[in-house]
Amino acid sequence: MTSPNKSRPVYAPLDADPHGTEHWFVTSGATDEDRARAVVALSRVAPLEVWAVQADASRAGADSLHALAEAPRRFDDEKGLLSALEPAMRDACIGIRIYALGSEPFIWSVRQLAERYAIAPEAVHVAHSGSLRRRVYCIHCRALNEQVTSNLVACEGCGRHLFVRDHFSRRLAAFMGVQADAEMPGELPEREHIYR
Repeated sequence: MTSPNKSRPVYAPLDADPHGTEHWFVTSGATDEDRARAVVALSRVAPLEVWAVQADASRAGADSLHALAEAPRRFDDEKGLLSALEPAMRDACIGIRIYALGSEPFIWSVRQLAERYAIAPEAVHVAHSGSLRRRVYCIHCRALNEQVTSNLVACEGCGRHLFVRDHFSRRLAAFMGVQADAEMPGELPEREHIYR
């Protein structure tokens, strides 16, 4: 789905940055095709570490991850991967390049972590692949709603029915959700499942 909204991120395929002194490929939920393209692009840089959610590392084409790195780091889920990535970023050296491939919530979580540890934005390359599910920020109570697949969602924080806007906040790593029936209480637009 494309949008004329200027806040909506535009992604380019991952490509190796030869100026880096150390390279990390971090992936979760990417399609086999996108992961294979990234493997080819990143095969030109060394040293390279691979960080992957176990499900990705076990799927078809996982041998390509082993071709990139002798011992890919495998994690049970994204939470475990991000928890391990945080202290590694804290100790990262100048010259690191991070390549994140996966769902928007995942790749922007990686980018947020890097920003927290003062890794330059141009050193973190992100590319969306896989699920279109969104992380939605409630502008009313500030709750983050994960894995949203439709244009309407009941906020987990305040219970309001939120309309999922196409406005993306890089700072919050989320799309904005506004009360859908603010002007006419009880009148909600038709729910559409468009972010699968």
